[in-house]
Amino acid sequence: MARGDSGKKVARAARAGAGGGTGERRALGFPLALVLVVVLGVALIAFARSGREATAAPRLGDHWHSTYDIYVCDTFRAKIVNEADPDGIHTHGDGIMHIHPFNSLASGKSATVGKFFEAYGGMIDDTSLRLDTGETIIEGADCGGEPTVLKVARFDAQDRDRSPQVITEGIADVRFLKNLEAFTIAFVPEGVEPPAPRAERFTFLETVDPRALTSGTPDAPTTTGG
Repeated sequence: MARGDSGKKVARAARAGAGGGTGERRALGFPLALVLVVVLGVALIAFARSGREATAAPRLGDHWHSTYDIYVCDTFRAKIVNEADPDGIHTHGDGIMHIHPFNSLASGKSATVGKFFEAYGGMIDDTSLRLDTGETIIEGADCGGEPTVLKVARFDAQDRDRSPQVITEGIADVRFLKNLEAFTIAFVPEGVEPPAPRAERFTFLETVDPRALTSGTPDAPTTTGG
């Protein structure tokens, strides 16, 4: 009888051991499944984000216009007249930035203020600007007893009463975000807000109808005045 009881105990112990192994496998399987879900979620988010960046505006085929002015201490400077344009962000010497991407180097997140100045061999960084004349303007010059600081002010040409966004860092990477913006590249004292571009720049911008300009059309009209 004792031997029979012992056999039953051994059988029960074996079943209990088998059940414990299944429980351990289940306990391990749940966190592994969670980890897999998280990894897949992160991958999908990264893929979606990269896809949005690859197709971000301005895209190939877009033709945006923004006006700009260069302001040093208390004086507006001359327009850039060099029309060189390897990638699709240029001027026609008209005080207008034509954002007209020819390739991915000037589209989406690569459509930047820095790209505009690079087109003619100039440059802009957080402390200096090189013009098409070869002149380099560097912050720190005296302006009414105070040193100048390089700032870029972004205005909305369609809502000129809105306060500008003033940028002092990462200036070369400032993106064009939409059609009909306005920028003042200014060397002014720390406490001075850059003025909006001159009124005539806005007036001329309004005469440039972006719907009349078709990307990739050789005989598309160009602007010459202003």
